[in-house]
Amino acid sequence: MHPYSIDIEERKYIFLLLAVVSIVLSWGFYKALNYYKIILPWWVESPSVLFFYGLLFVIFDKWAWKFFRKMSFIKIPNLIGEWTGYLKTSFDEHSSEIEATLKIFQTWTRIKILLTTEQSTSHSETAFIVINAPEGKYLSYQYINEPKSEAVKTMSIHRGTVRLLFNEKENTLVGQYYSGRDRQNFGSLSFKRG
Repeated sequence: MHPYSIDIEERKYIFLLLAVVSIVLSWGFYKALNYYKIILPWWVESPSVLFFYGLLFVIFDKWAWKFFRKMSFIKIPNLIGEWTGYLKTSFDEHSSEIEATLKIFQTWTRIKILLTTEQSTSHSETAFIVINAPEGKYLSYQYINEPKSEAVKTMSIHRGTVRLLFNEKENTLVGQYYSGRDRQNFGSLSFKRG
């Protein structure tokens, strides 16, 4: 997985909140040890602010953000899951729907997008989630595509860009892609999360 960018300042406020909670937890833990007269061995130090911050960050990044997302405290959309659909390509003048599967792995700060068809597999290298766009939330990412061994000879490894509009009510990702100079293709994609 790799980091992804967002267009809002949500993360800086969460980082600050985690820091404040970490200070309070560290102070409270130290006070509890003193109150109950618990003496730790010399080789064990009372958990520091950094320990609590690291622990809270891991918990929030992997799991808690989804809970806070449901409460509308977090605006980053949860795109995790397997999406099925199709793509149309300029290679065949958009005449056929090519079945495709999109798998998205996501934490609050990291993401990986895998798109698989019968002919090839592509994976994201960078990504950006736009939340405050007039047309709605969308995912944009750059990918590298690797043809499978049985793919047609005209296919080669190439890079490209995808932009998918996220419809939360219908649970769909719909958009366009274009590839780099090795393929010079463009097309449309449509997926629904199952």
